[in-house]
Amino acid sequence: MIKMAYGTIILSKNISSAYFNPYLMSNLKNSPSRLILEVIGLTLLAFFLAFFIGFLFLASLNALGYELETIFALGGATITGQIGFLLLAYVYIRFRDVEVPLRLPSRTDLNYIAGGTVIALVTAIILQFILNFLDMMPESPIEEIAAAQPTFLLALAFLSIVLIAPAEELLFRGAIQGRLRQGFSAVPAIVITSVLFGSLHLGNYIGSILPILLAVSLIVVISLILGALYERTQNIVVPISVHAIYNVVLLVASYFAL
Repeated sequence: MIKMAYGTIILSKNISSAYFNPYLMSNLKNSPSRLILEVIGLTLLAFFLAFFIGFLFLASLNALGYELETIFALGGATITGQIGFLLLAYVYIRFRDVEVPLRLPSRTDLNYIAGGTVIALVTAIILQFILNFLDMMPESPIEEIAAAQPTFLLALAFLSIVLIAPAEELLFRGAIQGRLRQGFSAVPAIVITSVLFGSLHLGNYIGSILPILLAVSLIVVISLILGALYERTQNIVVPISVHAIYNVVLLVASYFAL
């Protein structure tokens, strides 16, 4: 009982002293439980911010009498949401003083981009084949839109290069994985980031819970590859490039399949 009481006193003293001791305050800010709650909150904020901005954009178009099922409207909602990701990531990186290495790709980086893209695409093809074979691939609203307007897939491919991949990678690899690396080793930081990245894409699918979770698991696996590439190269350009090329290949392939 004395040891427990003594431990409690010491703990309270450490917490109160943290306000005057920068080292202790840093330890509190980077405690594992706090970091996890913080990045979960950041992911939820990113989701609601993108949804809210996209909703405002579509509501404005509707008020002006524009059709909401056009490529302009759907692409605009995507753009505004991704800009929300970029702004949130930038503010968070500055607020938390997270280092995000950014440089032109070296020859080694280019090799990682090429190899990572091949691994990601092969992995996605295999996993999608398994899900289709098991009849566990859920439906996606994007597929319904693409069936009516196939050129929407090409618009998404272009946006993947100039906005979607940079925004999502800056948020998840740069901000979230970078923040987690302040308190975790590489493997748990990559895994936690990838689970959060997958959870953000839950809204990409409709249907039964199990197929949706399996499809999101596929995204988590791809995210693990992106996270490992970022950790290995310490250059945000590498996962951005792989993410963009991966999206473009799948979207263009889907366009020609239609």
